[in-house]
Amino acid sequence: MSVNRERSIRTRAKLLHAAAEVFDRDGFAGSSLTAVCARANVSKGALYCHFRSKEALGVAIIEEQSLLWHRLRDEQLAIEQSPIQALIAMSFEFSRRLDSDLTVRVSAKLLREAVFFDVVAAAQVVGWVAVVRELLSLARERGELRPEVNVRHAAEQIVAELLGLQFVAQALSGGTDLRTRLARVWRASSGCLVTAPVYATLRFE
Repeated sequence: MSVNRERSIRTRAKLLHAAAEVFDRDGFAGSSLTAVCARANVSKGALYCHFRSKEALGVAIIEEQSLLWHRLRDEQLAIEQSPIQALIAMSFEFSRRLDSDLTVRVSAKLLREAVFFDVVAAAQVVGWVAVVRELLSLARERGELRPEVNVRHAAEQIVAELLGLQFVAQALSGGTDLRTRLARVWRASSGCLVTAPVYATLRFE
């Protein structure tokens, strides 16, 4: 890789991280490209070589996280024998990263902005549903699901519940009780998904 190419990659990464910090601190509407450039210590010209607008920066941050659920799926399947347990653990790991990972947190915030919801939310939700559907299909192959469960419908319902929980927890507690809400929802909903013997082995934590 050429020196110029390496420098360009580093500059783009610096801009994305700086933008995430500024958006997290000031909110997207209250942020400016001047503040992002100052945070990244780059010129406006360097920014415009990578991103044509503040909205383009926001889209890039969201897209950086587009494969997060795939990575979490792979990580949890390597740990858990049960695909359903892997799905539950995946949701808790995602909630942990909302607290600990700046880019994950900012990406989730940006998706609630109308300008981004209209542009990229559909692709994000389709990707999340695909990951959940894959885990449910694997659970069916292993005899974990109740026979009446429709995998496609269940996957969409689970994603809807997880997204709704984020919104409710953020609105009512600033997100501090998200894991408690997750545990409560999984205890209630997984009984409708899996057989009784599988349910008895599940951990909701």
